[in-house]
Amino acid sequence: MTAFVTDVTLGAFLSADELAALRRPTGEAIGLPGRAYGEKFFELERGKLFPKSWCAVAFGTDIPEPGDAMPVDLAGWPLMVVRGQDRRVRAFHNICRHRAMRLIGKKCEALGVIACPWHSWTYDLEGRLIATPRIGGETKSSDSAFDTRGLDLKSVAVGEWHDLVFVNIDGKAPPLAKHMKPLDEMMANCDFSDLRKAPESFTLDYPGNWKVSVEGAIEDYHIPWGHPQLNKGAKRGGFALDFAPDCFYANSVVREYTAPQEADPANLQDPRLPRILSPDVSGKIRTLFLNVFPTGGIQSRENFILLGLMLPDGGARTLLRFNAYFKGAAATDPDLAAARQAATAAWRLVLEQDIDFVRAVHDNYQRRDSAGIEAHMAPFWESNVLEFQRNVVNLLDDRT
Repeated sequence: MTAFVTDVTLGAFLSADELAALRRPTGEAIGLPGRAYGEKFFELERGKLFPKSWCAVAFGTDIPEPGDAMPVDLAGWPLMVVRGQDRRVRAFHNICRHRAMRLIGKKCEALGVIACPWHSWTYDLEGRLIATPRIGGETKSSDSAFDTRGLDLKSVAVGEWHDLVFVNIDGKAPPLAKHMKPLDEMMANCDFSDLRKAPESFTLDYPGNWKVSVEGAIEDYHIPWGHPQLNKGAKRGGFALDFAPDCFYANSVVREYTAPQEADPANLQDPRLPRILSPDVSGKIRTLFLNVFPTGGIQSRENFILLGLMLPDGGARTLLRFNAYFKGAAATDPDLAAARQAATAAWRLVLEQDIDFVRAVHDNYQRRDSAGIEAHMAPFWESNVLEFQRNVVNLLDDRT
């Protein structure tokens, strides 16, 4: 287990009245104040939210073979994920047990051991300290006055859900399979069997707090103005919201078209790409975007899925990575490359269109408290945003 000691509490940022206002019914509730999106509040989250949660930090395909390893940063916690000779993924604090040197600084392949670049303390792929060269003198790798027992790498609870790798820093969360059960039920219409990672992937840099980035992604209220191409040729969207506290916050759609030939590539089903979503009882295909709380993202389409990371880099920046997955050979068939690229590029554009919104909202969050301007939620469209904010607060509130 890992503990983070801080004297800062939620009460330093939110009054009892503000907490009560956040917990009112959606149409009456007042959202988080702007100061909850600043650097000081992020430090509170770094100490008390992210360590408690199962957080997506990498893809299993980042480290596909035994000996592969990569550093990851979870809200300022330096970690690394490693695939052992037994093909299991393990996670450790990326900190040498000697004098705290960072052990790996870039993605590595086919490692036999993990050696500290400073003094060469050496660990096996399971984190055991196996060598301390020259510790007792120029030719001595041991010292009777120095006990190395108990100096293995500090491990972190780790689990995999499809290609997403999750960590739980404090080690107190329930097993990942149990934690993800509500999401498994939510995505029961998606056939994950034989889904394979395609070459198509993308990264984006969002200039705003991680909560701004997530909140914009889990509501579709802004689509007609922010992403007008998504509604081309459609007569209705069939929008719905779902959530499971601590697990996911989802919006989903069933678009019906008056002019399907005008539909944007983001919504087109290329018949050459095998279907992965099954229809609902009405015979319609429901697609979704969701936040796997707090740092994961999923976009499901009729014939492919995007799995993503939404990783905070300080209090004012969010790094996005998304990989595309298609069924079977369609994921790598060169004859289908153009179809895969068109589908992926269309959704990259959607996320790129949000960059200016994230920047502008984040900038105003830093100012609106001084202006006495509160945040209000539209019940039909934004109840998930409110539930997301409540979840953040509940994890930070020592009284709950």
